[in-house]
Amino acid sequence: MAPLANTLTLVPGGTRGIGLATAKLFARQGSRVVILGRDLDRIHHVLDKELGPISPSTSPALNHIGLQCDVSKQEQVDLTIKELSKVAPIDFLIHSAGIARDALLMAHKAEDIESVIATNLMGTIWINKAVAKGMMRRKKGAIINISSVVGIQGNMGQTVYSASKSAIIGFSKSLSKELGSRGVTVNVIAPGYIDTDMTSSITEVRKQEIMAKTSLGRLGQPEDVAEAALFLAQAKFITGQVLVVDGGLSL
Repeated sequence: MAPLANTLTLVPGGTRGIGLATAKLFARQGSRVVILGRDLDRIHHVLDKELGPISPSTSPALNHIGLQCDVSKQEQVDLTIKELSKVAPIDFLIHSAGIARDALLMAHKAEDIESVIATNLMGTIWINKAVAKGMMRRKKGAIINISSVVGIQGNMGQTVYSASKSAIIGFSKSLSKELGSRGVTVNVIAPGYIDTDMTSSITEVRKQEIMAKTSLGRLGQPEDVAEAALFLAQAKFITGQVLVVDGGLSL
């Protein structure tokens, strides 16, 4: 039997990058995966072309699920999780939904600041709050929130993004203290520079500079972060921790 057979994994932001790689890895390990995203066409593409059926014999009603949801909207999150609870209890939450709107603070537009905080921080709070209720009742579950190394060490031009990612760390550590007695673990992954759509605008010169400062001499791949998420999801005695996945960049 597959390691994660008979489990349900929720991956907000599961249509691209780290979230997509995580959804695919957990699916390969036997978990039924639910992806959340804003783009319905992209959701359908991932379900049809990236994840596919759980097995040739699986009933369509029991296959992976894709739902449209803007995690920055509490009402949408609560309704989505309420409907999902009718399908099956959530065993693992890997929250990877996030956006970046980089600019020096003095040039940062108010609407971009609000959007980053609403999606990255408030989205994390809303989805964790909604999912944790069921996990607490069942006295089991694992939550992994995706932060960033810039949330630990900062980065010029990313004041607001860094603030949102740093807040995720503080939030998750506090939540781990609240949920520990209920058997629920809460951990954070802080990726470094990962080769995704979000980092595609980085120039080749800048990429070479980053790789030169990285102990392993390369950019990370989404699969590197997905493997860390799989480890934390199955770790029974690790909670409130931040796992840095940056190839040694922050050393």
